[in-house]
Amino acid sequence: MRAWVGLLAGLVLLGGSGCAVVKVKERAFGEVAVERNVDALSGGRLSTAAATALGSAGLDPEQCAREPEPCIAQLRPLAAVEDWLATAAELQLLRMNAAPATVTKAAESAGIAKRAEPSESPVVAPDVDSDLRTRAAIETARYAYAYLFLSPRTPEQRVFEARQERVLRFYNRAIDVVAQAAFEASRGQIGTTPLQVGGLELSIALHGYEATELTQQPEALLASDTLGFDNLRAVYRRDGFGTALVAVFPRRSRSDPDAADTPYRDTRYLPVTATLRFDGDGGLDAVLASRTARMDVYNPYRIDSETIAGRKVPLAANYSAAYGIWLARSELARLSLSSLLRPKQARAFKPRIYLNQPYDPDKRVIVLVHGLASSPEAWVNLANELLGDETLRKHYQLWQVFYPTNLSILSNRAAIDSALTQTFAHYDPEGDDVAGRDAVLVGHSMGGVISRLLVSDSGDHVLDATLQAFDPAAAQRLRNEPMVRELTVFKAMPQFERAVFLASPHRGAVVTDGWPLRMVRKLIRLPFDVLRETAELAQRNEVGQDELQKIGFRKGRPPTGPDDLSPNSLFMRSTENLPIESGLPYHTIVGQRDLKLPLLQSSDGAVPYRSAHLDGALSEKVIPSGHSVQETPQAILELRRILRIDMAEYAKRVER
Repeated sequence: MRAWVGLLAGLVLLGGSGCAVVKVKERAFGEVAVERNVDALSGGRLSTAAATALGSAGLDPEQCAREPEPCIAQLRPLAAVEDWLATAAELQLLRMNAAPATVTKAAESAGIAKRAEPSESPVVAPDVDSDLRTRAAIETARYAYAYLFLSPRTPEQRVFEARQERVLRFYNRAIDVVAQAAFEASRGQIGTTPLQVGGLELSIALHGYEATELTQQPEALLASDTLGFDNLRAVYRRDGFGTALVAVFPRRSRSDPDAADTPYRDTRYLPVTATLRFDGDGGLDAVLASRTARMDVYNPYRIDSETIAGRKVPLAANYSAAYGIWLARSELARLSLSSLLRPKQARAFKPRIYLNQPYDPDKRVIVLVHGLASSPEAWVNLANELLGDETLRKHYQLWQVFYPTNLSILSNRAAIDSALTQTFAHYDPEGDDVAGRDAVLVGHSMGGVISRLLVSDSGDHVLDATLQAFDPAAAQRLRNEPMVRELTVFKAMPQFERAVFLASPHRGAVVTDGWPLRMVRKLIRLPFDVLRETAELAQRNEVGQDELQKIGFRKGRPPTGPDDLSPNSLFMRSTENLPIESGLPYHTIVGQRDLKLPLLQSSDGAVPYRSAHLDGALSEKVIPSGHSVQETPQAILELRRILRIDMAEYAKRVER
């Protein structure tokens, strides 16, 4: 009996000292997927793959996360090269995230606030070269770069592996931090290179930028992928190598005498893509030991790929961030409403042409003209969708017109014509750029009415219609007035070869004659300089109040933009039948709010179909929508369709 008891005890003892019994537990797929995707970047802890590599080498993952360098050195002879490099990159990323973000906060000091508040305390520049976070970011990028390009297998051989995608994210995040440090190190030293950054001698190389585009030091550098935007339907980005950033340049100085009179505005928000390459021709060990590197900064609108280590790789890009920041900080909507209703305006602001990207001589221009009481913010999603369309982005660039909608439509037509002419001449003085001709004009609401006049030839028709109310002597005097002729006699702008009109009241908007808007029209204010010039014109030509009243004046005040939109206005009577330039293709996009009504009796709530419709249009798209039809996905899809047709027809013309 004692023998049996001893034997049983021995078996229990032996079983307890053997391998543990594996137990199977079924888990939800989503739970497993989440666990597989957790890593140092997404979850603040090591990925399963990195923890496994360390554990298999007898190293404690938690201890290694606190002190990465000894573990990285010990792991190298005990693991495969790819396992070692990927784990080393992740350990350094954990160290980077644990370090204080002193340099990054300094580089983003301007942030996304509309105006930087003055600080009473002096700004203390951080020590970029010894900053612990920057040094960890450089090591993260170094090991990730080595994994991607210097390990035994090529990136193509690992194309389906989740680990490669993870290491690429580590690299891109680290480059964001290094770029912020480089920006901070170069403050006040435009073009200075090399820089001492995180123990590296870092040179900077720019690609795809003209010398005139980077003449100032940016005031902030923002990481694109960390920004979120309200009221922006989608963020368009391209996955790839490198990190997408937005360089924010200073505002034009108000003391600049040319600031108010120069119509064109280069973008202050420049999208950039940055990569980091480590020197070392001797292979893996040389790159890991190198103390010199190069940061390449690319214009993502002009360069979408690069050859690195003998391989062509796509570059990361974000096409929405710079546009979103511009709209968030521009205050254009506030300025638009204040110009419409604010009393005691000394002078009208002149139309401005905003470029949404650096001028590209090889891309044709799309010009967007907003409507009444509006601003470029009316195009927020349409412009973003065009910027996000890769095919359109390669062939077009966006310009947006901003103008004071309280002035008469003829005044705005003349001013916008002048502003666009100056802008084309400034960027293409020789007139031989692709961008200087065959542009596409897109207008919404009142902007569509102005756009139609920009591609029409008035002859003397508008002038004659305007002067019918005056006695023959006064009419003859006014006919020779330069100011009158500038407003009423015009030709189609030669730079445009196609036009698109969205919800445009070419024969008036009936809602403007309703009593609520009649009251609003009475509240609209005109600048003093406009009132003075008009009064001087009337006095100089001996024109009485009765005659002025016949052409829409109210107590000496000339008609405003909203006044002109009335179907009964002199402006509508004199311009509704002006022909668009012969041979120029044009399209209409119309909103129909009540689908129960027959199309001919319908409207978008502000503009009747009969007013928005144009005979001779190459296409007409009716969309279930209110007046803000330009915001609808259907209208944006239709515009993209039109632009693709335009691209194809342009290509045929060029081939001839």
